[in-house]
Amino acid sequence: MSEYGLKILNYMAGSIWGVSQGTRYAYDTTPAMLTNSLFLDYMKENGLKIYKGVSTRDIICIDFQYGSRTFKDETKHLKELAVKARIEYKKAKSQGHQAQIMKAYHKRKGIENMYIQALQNEDKYIKKTKEELRIEYYTNGVDIKYPKYNKKTKEWDYEVIHYVMLYRTPGKAKKGSCMFIRKSLYKKAHQFLTMGIKIPKKNSPIVEIGAYQSLITSSIEGKVTIPPEDILVLKDVDSFCNTDVISIEIDSNKHCISVPKKNYEVCNALFDGQALIDESIFPDWGNGYILLRQHFFKAAAFCTKIQKFFRDYFGDEYETAVVIDMWGNEHLAKNIKLITTDNAIKWIKFDGITYEYWSEKVRELNNNFGIVKTAHKSKMGDMQRMSYQMVNALSTDIMDDVLTDTKEYMQKLKNDDNIFFEFLRRNANFMSDYEVLLALCKHNPDFVRSDYFRERRSTIIQNYLLDIKTGHIVQNGDNLVIVGSPYAMLLHSVGEDPNKDPTFESEDGCIQCYTARFNDGEYLAEFRSPFNSCHNLGYLHNRYHPIWEEYFKLGKQIIAINMLNTDFQDRNNGLTYWVSVQECA
Repeated sequence: MSEYGLKILNYMAGSIWGVSQGTRYAYDTTPAMLTNSLFLDYMKENGLKIYKGVSTRDIICIDFQYGSRTFKDETKHLKELAVKARIEYKKAKSQGHQAQIMKAYHKRKGIENMYIQALQNEDKYIKKTKEELRIEYYTNGVDIKYPKYNKKTKEWDYEVIHYVMLYRTPGKAKKGSCMFIRKSLYKKAHQFLTMGIKIPKKNSPIVEIGAYQSLITSSIEGKVTIPPEDILVLKDVDSFCNTDVISIEIDSNKHCISVPKKNYEVCNALFDGQALIDESIFPDWGNGYILLRQHFFKAAAFCTKIQKFFRDYFGDEYETAVVIDMWGNEHLAKNIKLITTDNAIKWIKFDGITYEYWSEKVRELNNNFGIVKTAHKSKMGDMQRMSYQMVNALSTDIMDDVLTDTKEYMQKLKNDDNIFFEFLRRNANFMSDYEVLLALCKHNPDFVRSDYFRERRSTIIQNYLLDIKTGHIVQNGDNLVIVGSPYAMLLHSVGEDPNKDPTFESEDGCIQCYTARFNDGEYLAEFRSPFNSCHNLGYLHNRYHPIWEEYFKLGKQIIAINMLNTDFQDRNNGLTYWVSVQECA
């Protein structure tokens, strides 16, 4: 099996319908991947057939990008294609390129054959929209025919596999595609994904189930083992802040209106979707942060010295000290490896699912949690590119300062060979000659003095300048992962008031933060990622505190932000993890 998963096929729904009706003789497919996940691990042990260790037919992806045409629409479409093919063929003949002539000829003949086949199957065409096909296949499943050689008769036949709809991720839903599985495997796979939740026939939470059951199918980079009894689940804390807002409301005529409100109270969940994970089980390659997935569970976990905190807090009583979760269960403090809140556990939203039931499901997977994502440093080192949306949110009065780093970088590209070589390495792809230029310079360092290299360097820099003019200005900054008031979360785990967190203080006009990526005392510009509007722009004050080194191992790709009684979450539209941070000029 590939290190990334198993190869599968992605089918276009319209082509499946055409083959089933006899109006098409081949499926429209593209290669796809069933990526490594806890779900794939389970299915490999429960009947999934793998061919030559690299692919499977038991699961396919169906894309609902288009439906099927009527006979009239199909022949009209083919005639249009035929006209274009004839033009291409004549153009190729006039240019005299034999390879292009043959290519255009075969394309033209292929369309002609498709037109003849359409005429022969006129009565088989039934129009179906992609929405109708979606309902059809979701409800009744779909048959796919695979060519199969019969050794006895020495003839080719077909193996027909019936697939039924299994799940779709939020990302796949945007593209209109969905995962289907061989019917004989459906019951076992469905039971696994839903943890056996019985969905009521009336007022069924289908959308919620669909979103949360796919969490365990997320592509993973690795695993971390955490017994459920070593996980402390707390009730999240509401944090309040009074600020000026613009409220979008509906007037008496049912029109949207904006209503400015002064000193309006906003409420946010303080530790929404985050977790603290003990350093003893944190993977070295995680860079301070790992995004975890399990059955109806997702949390952004940050490397913390949980056990050191408990030892310091409980002192001589550490060995027998207990901490209490949101259901009143007692856990030995010395065993706690992960601290999170009820916002990370999605099964709590469904009736009949208990903490004990979920814990048993975790144990069935050997207590493994999938690691979906980690923190990564910018490819540009200490520099990061802004987007045009970020630039548009800034005042024109400060553009000279904003462009300072970009101007300096452009000069280095022109005059510093090593900086230019690094630019080539970072931007090399199969369409460019960057790797060739690097290889020539490595073979003969004097190649940089040649007219050809100088001309290519000038052209490359000019093209990069055009990219900068679209708003991709270079800054001393990076995309950092957010953790909200983590020391307050440690205090909350032992029953203390989170508001006693000494790591941050309230400031007028800005919000305090901590990141080792910038120096103590620096003021930073913060941009939500993705950046939606000028309201997603914040002003941060970086403040070091001894507690950060004592109880956390966050690294330079993490930023801790004061969420206590601040409007940070509202200002950033309830952001999840990523934020782009740049040093203020």
